[in-house]
Amino acid sequence: MLIKLFNKISNWFLFRPKTTGFIAFFGMLLVVIFVISLRHKIIKENEGREMSNILRVVQQNFEQILKNSYTTTLTLAMTIDDNGVPHNFEKISEKLVNNNSSVDAVQLVPNGVIKYVYPLKGNEAALNYDILKTNTVRQEAEKSIKSKLIYFAGPMELKQGGIAVIGRLPIFKDDKFWGFSAVLIKLETLIKNSGINSINQSKYYFQFSKKNPQTGIEEFFLPNKTDFSKNFYKTAYIPEGNWKLYLISNSKNVFFNQIITSLVFGLLLSIMFGIWIYTILKKPAEQQLLILRQAKKLIESEVEFKTLFNQAPVGIAKLETSTGKFVEINKEYCRITGYSKNELKHLSFEDITHPEDLQKDLDLMKKLVNDEIDEFSLEKRYYHKSGKIIWVNIIVARLWKIGEEKTNHIAIVEDITEKKEVEKSVKKSFNLVNEQNKRLLNFSYIVSHNLRSHSSNINSISNLLEDSDDDEEKKELIAMLKKVSESLNETMSNLNDVVNIQSNVHLTKEKLNLYNYIKSTIHILSEQIFQKDAIINNLVEKEVLIIYNAAYLESILLNFISNSLKYSHPERRPIINISFDKEKKELKIADNGLGIDLKKHGSSLFGMYKTFHKNKDAKGIGLFITKNQIEAMEGSVTVESEVNIGTTFIVHLKTNS
Repeated sequence: MLIKLFNKISNWFLFRPKTTGFIAFFGMLLVVIFVISLRHKIIKENEGREMSNILRVVQQNFEQILKNSYTTTLTLAMTIDDNGVPHNFEKISEKLVNNNSSVDAVQLVPNGVIKYVYPLKGNEAALNYDILKTNTVRQEAEKSIKSKLIYFAGPMELKQGGIAVIGRLPIFKDDKFWGFSAVLIKLETLIKNSGINSINQSKYYFQFSKKNPQTGIEEFFLPNKTDFSKNFYKTAYIPEGNWKLYLISNSKNVFFNQIITSLVFGLLLSIMFGIWIYTILKKPAEQQLLILRQAKKLIESEVEFKTLFNQAPVGIAKLETSTGKFVEINKEYCRITGYSKNELKHLSFEDITHPEDLQKDLDLMKKLVNDEIDEFSLEKRYYHKSGKIIWVNIIVARLWKIGEEKTNHIAIVEDITEKKEVEKSVKKSFNLVNEQNKRLLNFSYIVSHNLRSHSSNINSISNLLEDSDDDEEKKELIAMLKKVSESLNETMSNLNDVVNIQSNVHLTKEKLNLYNYIKSTIHILSEQIFQKDAIINNLVEKEVLIIYNAAYLESILLNFISNSLKYSHPERRPIINISFDKEKKELKIADNGLGIDLKKHGSSLFGMYKTFHKNKDAKGIGLFITKNQIEAMEGSVTVESEVNIGTTFIVHLKTNS
C-alpha cells in the first residue's frame, strides 16, 4: 500500500518538471534563508562575544585602577592620628604616588578644604580650595560622606588646569566627619592604564560618559563624539563613579554587509537548483535515480555542524555518560588540555581532572544522570598534558530526553587560568598592603610614645635647671639630663634597627650550614655559658642547609640562646636543646629556665620594650627585633612555655628555605 502511494507521488513529480522545478526552487530558497539566518545569528553572537570580552578586559582594568586608588586613600588616611593631625604626609605620599602608576596626585582635605597635596608642584592652585562650598563639586563630595564609601567624582576641570577624576574617601574620627583622603587621576592617565588606547580602532572604538550631577545630561569625554545610536555597541556600568563605558562598532551595517553576499549567492543557487531539477526530470530514468542518490547524500551531510563544532572559540567535547570517555573533541578543547584528539579518546574526564575537584564533579554528574538537573556549571582544575594545572569554567548538559537511554552528554569549557592568576595576585597585593599598614600604625604608635616620654623628661629637667640656683643641684640635674639623653640615643638606635629590618626588601639569601652557625653562636656566648655552667645540646644534623640571610640567622640564634641563658632558673643547671625538623622546616630552641606566663603576657610577648622578669639588663627590644627579622624572611615564630618549667621558641621557616 505504502509502495503504491510512494510510486504515485513520485510519478506526479516526474511528469510535472516545471512544477517540480518551481517547488525545488522555493524549497532550496527556504533552506538558504534558514542557513543565512543561522549564519547571521552566529556572526552576531560572535561579534557580541568579542565585544563583550574586550569590554570585560577594559572594565577589569578600570576596577583594578579603582581598587589601587582605594588602597592608596586608605593608606593615606592611616597617617592621621587620633588628634586629626597627619604624620609623614610628604614621605608616605611620595611612596604611594611612585608605587601606583594610576595615581597622579594625593590630597588630604580636612573639613572639605584641601590642605595637603602631593606633589605640590603644578597643584598649588588647589590649596585651600573648599570643595563643600563650591556648587560644582559639593554634590558628589556629599554623596561620599553620606555613603561613607569612596566615590570618584568627575571627569571635571581642575583649578590647576586639566581634566581628571577625583576619588574621595570620607574619614571619620570618633564617628565625626574629619575630611577626605583623596586621589587625583588625570583623564589621560585613566584612559592609558585602562587599555583603551591598545584596542584596534579600525574595527571598534570606545566612548566614556557620565551624567552631569547638575544638569542630568549625559556627557562624553573621549574624542570621537559622533552619534553612534545606529551602530552596534555594548555598554558596561562602573558604579564607583556612575560612569558608562561604550564599545562601538565602526560599521553601521556590519551584519547586513556580511550576509548580503550570501543572500545573493543563495538566491542564485536556488534558481539554478530549480532549473537543474527541471532539466534533470526531462532526462532518462537513470539520471533521475542519480538525483535521488545525490539528494540523499546532501540530506545526510553534517558539514555545517562539523564546521561550527571545530571553529567554536570555546572547547567542546562529546562524552560517553556511562564511562566518562571522550567521543568527539574540537580543536579548542585540544588546545586547552594540550592533548590530541586521539589521545583524549583514550582518556576519561576523570583522568585529567584535579583530585580535589573530582568529587564535586561526580556528584553533579550523578544528579544529571538521575534527571534531577538538565545541566550544570562549575569552575574546576584540569591537568594539562605538560603537567601544569589549568583552571576552566565548564558547562555540562545532557544529550538525551527524559525516558531515553542515557548515552552521551556534552561539555563546554573556557580557559580561565589567567583570570584566576590575576585574582590570586590581587589578593596577595591586598594582604601585603594590609600587613604593611598594620606595621606602619604600630611603628608610628611606638615612635610617638617613646619620643614623647623622652622629650617630656628633657623639658622637665631643663625647666628645673633654669629655676635652680644651687650648683650641686645643677650638677645632679645635668647628670640626669645626660642619662635621659643617652636613653634617647639608645631608643633612636633601636627604632633605626626596626626601620632597617622592615624596609629591607631585597635581602641577600644564601645556602647556610645551620649546624655550623649554631656552633659559632655557642662559641660567641662561651663566657656566659661558662658563668652559668650551662649545657647546650646542638641536635641539628651536620649536613642541614637552609636558604637564609647570614646576618639575620646569626642575630636570631644569638638572641634566643642568650635569652635562655639570661633567664635561666637559679635552682637548677641550665640545659638548652637546639633541634631542626627537616620536614616541617622548624627550628626549636628549648630551655629549662624561668618560663613565661603566656596567659598574662602572651599577647605582648614580642612587643617593643616589653619585659616579663625582674632582670636589670632586660630592655624589651631583642624579641621584637628577632620577630621582625623572621617575618622579613617570610617566616613566623611561636612560643610554648610554662612558668618554672621552661620555654621553647619555634621558628617556622619559609617552605623553600
